[in-house]
Amino acid sequence: MSLSDTISVFAELGKKIQGGLDDGSLDGIIDIASHHNPWHTHGNILFALGRVVRNLEQPRLEQWLAPYPTLDGLHKPKTVAVVMSGEVPLSGWSDFLSVIASGNRILIKLSDGDDVLIPHLAKMLVRIAPEFEDYVTFAEGRMHRFDAIIATGDGNTNRYFERYFAHYQHIIRQPKNSVAVLDGNETPAQLTALADDIFIYMGMGSRGVSKLFVPEGYDFGRLIKAAEKYRQLFDENHYKSNLDYHKALLMLNAVPFIDGDFWILKDDEPIASPVSVTNYGTYNKLSEVTDFLKNNANSIDCVVSGTELDNAIPFGKAHRTELWDYPQGINTMDFLINLKNEL
Repeated sequence: MSLSDTISVFAELGKKIQGGLDDGSLDGIIDIASHHNPWHTHGNILFALGRVVRNLEQPRLEQWLAPYPTLDGLHKPKTVAVVMSGEVPLSGWSDFLSVIASGNRILIKLSDGDDVLIPHLAKMLVRIAPEFEDYVTFAEGRMHRFDAIIATGDGNTNRYFERYFAHYQHIIRQPKNSVAVLDGNETPAQLTALADDIFIYMGMGSRGVSKLFVPEGYDFGRLIKAAEKYRQLFDENHYKSNLDYHKALLMLNAVPFIDGDFWILKDDEPIASPVSVTNYGTYNKLSEVTDFLKNNANSIDCVVSGTELDNAIPFGKAHRTELWDYPQGINTMDFLINLKNEL
C-alpha cells in the first residue's frame, strides 16, 4: 500500500472512531476496558480516544509523514515487536501507527492493563483495509520471529529488556516523569491548564506532571482553586484509597504537606510522586531550576511552563501530544527508517 493510501486509511479510521463515539457503538468496548482496569476510567478512555481521533485527521497525518516521502516501496516489510505499557489507555497507539505507517509489520505484546482498546481499533483498521490483516499480530505468551523491538516498562522490566533484546535493534524507553515550572505570574487559564497536566489519567504516565518548581514563598491557593474541576477524583475508589493512605502516612510521621483536599502537595526532592501526591521544590533564581533540569534530563519526559525555558511546552500540552511528539522524545519513525536502511 502506498503512503498516500495509508494516510487515507488512517484518516478513515479516525472518522469511524468518531462515529462510534457519536452514536454510542463504542460504549460497550469502553465499558469492558474500564471494567477490566479501573484506573482507565470512562473519562480517561474518552480523552485518549479523542486524541486518537484528532491525530488521525488527514492534514495532521500528512504533516507527520511529510518528511518521509521515500517510504513507498522502500523495502520488504520487517516485523517489529512492540511491548506496550498499560499505564494509561492506548499508550502504545503511537508505536502502532508508526510501525504500520513505515510499511512494517507489528507484533504486539499487550499489557494486561490495556488489552481491550488497541485490539478493537486494529479490527476496525482491518475492516477498512483488509490488506493490513497480515501486518498486525498479537503475541500470546513469548514473542518469536521479529526483526526489531520497541519496549516500554518500569526499571525492573527494562533491565530484562536490555539484556534479553540486546542483539536486536531496539528502542527501550526508561521510566520518566514530567515537571512544571511556575514563576507566580500564571493566569487562571494557565493554572487550569496545568491542572490538566497533573490530573489527566490521575497523574499516571510519563507525561503526567509529578513535580512543580515554584518561587520561594509561592501561594498555592490559586492553583488549588484552579484544580477544583478534578474534585470528582474523590469518587474514584482507587484514587481515593491512595489519597487516604498517603495523607495518613504523612500525618503519622509528622511530615508537613499542603492539603488540597482531594490531593496532596509535598515539598520533596524526587521527580516521581505517588498517585494523589504532587511533589514541589522552591527556587530563588530560575538558574537553579535549569541546572536541576539539565542534571536530571534522563528522568524527565517533558517540562511545562509559561517561562522562557528551553524546550518547555505550554501549560495544558503535556497529554495533548501531536503525532510527531514521540514517546519520551525518541523519534520512532527515524528509528524505523534507519532500521530499513540497515537490514
